Amino acid sequence: MKNKKWLIICCFLIIIIIILFRILQNKNKTFFLEDKYYEINDIAEIKIDELNDLINRKESFAVFIYQPMCITSSDFENILYSFLEENNIGIYKIAFSEIKDTEIGKFIKYYPSFIIYNKGKMIDFLEANKDEDVIYYSSKEGFKKWFTEYVKLKNNVLDNQNYHNNEINTINNLEQDNITQNITIENVIKENNKINIYFFWGDGCIHCEEEFKFFESIKEKYGEYYNLYTFETWYDEENKNLLYTFSESMGEKISSVPYTIIGNMQFKGFKEEYQDEIINIIENQYMNSYDIYFDKIKE
Repeated sequence: MKNKKWLIICCFLIIIIIILFRILQNKNKTFFLEDKYYEINDIAEIKIDELNDLINRKESFAVFIYQPMCITSSDFENILYSFLEENNIGIYKIAFSEIKDTEIGKFIKYYPSFIIYNKGKMIDFLEANKDEDVIYYSSKEGFKKWFTEYVKLKNNVLDNQNYHNNEINTINNLEQDNITQNITIENVIKENNKINIYFFWGDGCIHCEEEFKFFESIKEKYGEYYNLYTFETWYDEENKNLLYTFSESMGEKISSVPYTIIGNMQFKGFKEEYQDEIINIIENQYMNSYDIYFDKIKE
């Protein structure tokens, strides 16, 4: 009787192990995207209705979630282009604003992100606020490691290195070269013993929010030494053009935010180490500072 009981327990454990093995096997099983996504090397913009249609048709595909003029999204997109050129794969991209109030938005809370679908089902996605996902955002090799855990690559590669990056730069150059330098900004003044700070941001940009909090935190101690002028660029076309004009005047062609100019210094993005640098500029240049708007752009 005792031996029979142990036999039943052993059989039960074996069944459980087999089930778990099959679950893990299916979870880690790689798959091909639809044939049409190979040998095209492209990122195609879509809207939420088109994304839902792909899901309803049970396609296997990948989609990049981005926010226009977000510097983190832009950096990640450059990594994606490099990966796609090397592996000759096509994906989609969709603006975060398109999905944030949808069912997909319940999972994707931050941007940039990246979703992999197999037969219309979301297999996995990257989380911008997740420390362990940072490695997948920061390099082509890191992204490839994550992507190929699910998707099979093909060996046919086009020899068109940097094509898309050059195309993007050409578009940005055309946009920016057409912007007039003869501009006047209302309510911006140049005061003695105060330095002007020009801060270009985007509504919904996480890093921009962090920079706003930083300026608020130093306002009581340093507020008498600077004027902060802010320009929202994601939804305001005029401010977007100002971003191009100001950055060109600093010798750059910037198309993403946050972007900040103080005196003769510029800050692309916002990092913790920038805080001391900004305070140092305010303390040392407020009495007799160079002003990009009054001393160069208006001239």
